[in-house]
Amino acid sequence: MLNQNDLVFLSSLGISKEEAHNQVNFLEGKTEPKNLTLIRPCIHNDGVLPPEEVKRINLESGPPMPGILISRFVPSSGSATRMFSFDGIDGDFFNKINLLPFYSGIQRYCSENQIDLEKILKDKDLEELKNLLLNENLMNLKSQPKALIDFHLIENVPISPLEQFVVNSFEDISNSKIFFTIQDGFREEFSLKITNSYFLQDYEQESICDFIVQSKSTNSICLDSEGELLRAANGDIYTHPAGHGSLLGCLNEIDADFIFINNIDNISPKTIQLRHEISKSLFNIAMSTKKNFDMMIQTFSEKNYSLLEPSIAQLENILPSQLKERTIEEKVDIIIQMLNKPIRVCGVVKDEDSKGGKPFWVYDGNSESVQIVEESQVDFDDLNQKKVWDSCSYFNPVEMICSIKDYSGNKFNLKDFSEDSLKMNVKRNIMGKDCRFVERPGLWNGSMHYWHTTFVEIPSSAFTPVKNFTDLFLSIHQP
Repeated sequence: MLNQNDLVFLSSLGISKEEAHNQVNFLEGKTEPKNLTLIRPCIHNDGVLPPEEVKRINLESGPPMPGILISRFVPSSGSATRMFSFDGIDGDFFNKINLLPFYSGIQRYCSENQIDLEKILKDKDLEELKNLLLNENLMNLKSQPKALIDFHLIENVPISPLEQFVVNSFEDISNSKIFFTIQDGFREEFSLKITNSYFLQDYEQESICDFIVQSKSTNSICLDSEGELLRAANGDIYTHPAGHGSLLGCLNEIDADFIFINNIDNISPKTIQLRHEISKSLFNIAMSTKKNFDMMIQTFSEKNYSLLEPSIAQLENILPSQLKERTIEEKVDIIIQMLNKPIRVCGVVKDEDSKGGKPFWVYDGNSESVQIVEESQVDFDDLNQKKVWDSCSYFNPVEMICSIKDYSGNKFNLKDFSEDSLKMNVKRNIMGKDCRFVERPGLWNGSMHYWHTTFVEIPSSAFTPVKNFTDLFLSIHQP
């Protein structure tokens, strides 16, 4: 199926021959993905840190020690395609369109291009308005990165999520650059948005944020409905972005002790103070967790076997399959390996029919662990699995902090803690054809499968996503 020219082309993108064949075999069903079995939802004292423990840690925690680098990572490469749905729009929409933060941009565009916006609004001509906003020869907002679209007004000045995350970072607990992942070809637009920002006039872009382009080496080959390779017009193999799990390599590039991760569309000027408090609390818990693990690893690393025997005996009762029938030296090495992993502390909110991941205890065929599980990973034909899914009362708003260095201060290679077999065979219409491609394990799902994970309940009021542009009419997004 893959000829020599194909392999040379894929190699130029950074996709190896082995990876290419693995993708084809997976898409053809010759290799199966690993399935997760939901055991039970995470609740307080069983996967979710109880409030009294959160309170204790926060009371005992001080400011970050000097020299600790705390950064923020915001996936921002998604376009606004799905943000501009006009379903359910009524006549009142035209009476309040001026409340949209990017309305002044619409006015400016119409003025510069001799378009009679006033007539469109007076006639309540929805089709003409949609054409103005979405047509690729006009404003073409649907192809713009979501990060660059103005979401709010501050002192009557429009501000995009990109600018707002940077502005917010000046006052929160992070103390180093904020990193945004971007689509290839959009670096100039992102840089100009920062450079020309009314809110960031006193800062050099290079000193406050950086942009990481997602590597094409993480893309997936596509097969059409006939099982043939999808190709571009010039005959080269077409490769498709393989989901947010592809961003693991971007996260791996960042040199920091702790890294917050957030979604670009979950932001509001009215929740700034609350988000700062949440960030501080998550950092305190991550720091406390890391100290505890580092102390245990240090103790086991000293290999004073006689002193370690009681602790090993306790762990043997919890982890019999891993430790039974081993020498004490082997047991200590296994325990150190099990303890020495990246750490993440994930905020969860009460679920109010939100679409997205939820926190569960799962079994992956080898062991039990707590994970963020997406709906697409669950077999809803299994009534028991559906029952467990429906019983979960929490949702993942992507408000987390990661500790990515080991007890000696060396960076982990995060790819070593991913479970590649949790990838998915995804169907989508691409270039007018029904196709399948490989979606890598989600960044906060299978890509972090072997991390130490702690869930913490945070206020639902911190979750203010803009999924459709009409969400910008909600009071939380209005001045």
